[in-house]
Amino acid sequence: MSELNPEDRYQLRKLQMDVDKRGLEVQKSQQDLDRFLLELEHKYGLMEEDRTIDPRSATIKGPAAARNGKGRSDQLLNALVE
Repeated sequence: MSELNPEDRYQLRKLQMDVDKRGLEVQKSQQDLDRFLLELEHKYGLMEEDRTIDPRSATIKGPAAARNGKGRSDQLLNALVE
């Protein structure tokens, strides 16, 4: 098995860092979306009615799915860890 040359190792590490950076950007964007949805649900009084907003269709849905305050970022973080 041959070793990678220094330039290839550098390129590989640089690309991995870019992937990690994009993953963090995705997490931040998801957190921004979750925060905005929370603000809208509060504004329209949906929390008291146990209803939520579907961000894809921009419609109000029935009883909210169980939320832990993290939205999909938990799933993303678990995928990144694995």
